[in-house]
Amino acid sequence: MQNKLSKSHWSTFFAFCAGLFLSIAAQTVQAQDEAIPASQSSLTGINLPTGAMRVREQSVPPEINQSLEKLLSGGEGKLRQGQAEVLAWAGPSYKKAKAAALVTQLQSNLQAQGWTYETGGKEGEVTVFSAVRANPTRRAVLGFFVPTDDALVVAWTEVIAAGGSSNSAVASKPVPAEKPTAKSAANANALFGTWNTGGMSMMADRNRITGATTPSNGSTFKYVFTPDGRFEFIGMMQSTLYGCTTTLFNDKRGSFEMNGSTVTLIPNKNFWRQQNSCAPNSTKEKNHTLANETFQLRTKTDEYGKPYICLADAKGETCYRRAEN
Repeated sequence: MQNKLSKSHWSTFFAFCAGLFLSIAAQTVQAQDEAIPASQSSLTGINLPTGAMRVREQSVPPEINQSLEKLLSGGEGKLRQGQAEVLAWAGPSYKKAKAAALVTQLQSNLQAQGWTYETGGKEGEVTVFSAVRANPTRRAVLGFFVPTDDALVVAWTEVIAAGGSSNSAVASKPVPAEKPTAKSAANANALFGTWNTGGMSMMADRNRITGATTPSNGSTFKYVFTPDGRFEFIGMMQSTLYGCTTTLFNDKRGSFEMNGSTVTLIPNKNFWRQQNSCAPNSTKEKNHTLANETFQLRTKTDEYGKPYICLADAKGETCYRRAEN
């Protein structure tokens, strides 16, 4: 690596960061609510091991940025920082015992794309590393990873010679999900907003115990798609028979990707609840296994010119009307 940092600098770096890394890992786990699933690195363009989450720039713990800046300070003014990226593997599927395998896979994916990986130093749980690629343009990244019981955190940044220009992966090799084509962008623009469908029966059923009346059956479903690539889905189905109401509720949210007219939902939450008003002790709640869903998007308008979006999969197509402001 050009302007290679000395081993004495690694010692200075570790001394500077002593005691920070557990805090970094803990804060990164807390930032998972502000992270998005990532299949490719926006910094290097390589494929990422399954389960990777990219922490949004505004949610990156300040200690990580300070640590990356400290790493670059060893260049004695000959190096400057370019694009940075913070990745994490956490949640129910993560085990610390898997961290070494995830790092090995990350290294293999770098090498498969022409990067030369080198460990710069290690102390305790923290490992500093660098990666260099000569073609098609020379690029270098510098970073560290920290495996803890709660998460594997990888933070890295592009290293640029002072006075040089960035050759970041975003500029040289766009990641399709984050740099959509014009068609994908147009479809995404049509998708943004709040959309509803469903309705309740006009017939009411009377609870013979409480005397309350309840719509006998019905359903309501709502999607929210935001420009920052996030979605929310709320669904409720209700059925009343002999005064007893059964309700099925679903709260799903996460991120979404557009590829042409294909919408892929990548949930980080999928909560279900089933209730019966006459048997409250029978309530069932479950966090379902997270699985991506893929739909074909179609847009249309009704006879009054009001917009609809229609999402179709193997089970059929459902159309949603834009919610009134």
